[in-house]
Amino acid sequence: MTEQFRFTANTGSFGYQVLDPKDHSICFGIVWHDPGGVCAWVAEYPGDRPGGGIPGFAGREWAARFLYRYRQPEPSGRP
Repeated sequence: MTEQFRFTANTGSFGYQVLDPKDHSICFGIVWHDPGGVCAWVAEYPGDRPGGGIPGFAGREWAARFLYRYRQPEPSGRP
């Protein structure tokens, strides 16, 4: 089954926030278009430096699917 993501304009930067379709308070990250890159779309985890991220996606849906499937792990708080 294909995930249906909700894309909203990212107010703090450029690109689109990838929101959970059922709970819009959950953001998986940001996807943005890089016209100068080899593949057009970049997936950026929340909290990454702006303009960074993982390039190489053919479409924003593929970048969103990557962010959803491979969420950044939460820090445990242990040293």
